[in-house]
Amino acid sequence: MAKKTDSKKKNVPTNHPNQNHYHNPTETWWGKLVVWVLLMGMVGLIILGLILAIISGTA
Repeated sequence: MAKKTDSKKKNVPTNHPNQNHYHNPTETWWGKLVVWVLLMGMVGLIILGLILAIISGTA
């Protein structure tokens, strides 16, 4: 006869230490640089748009 397997055992995946997990980009210098460039670019475009609207007289 075939051996009975224990049905209570679960197949639990093991955690491999070499798996790449998500890293916060602001933890590195280049990530901080990218975030600051995006923020300053957005603020700069808002200010530039406001100045152009005032100059053209549509504000």
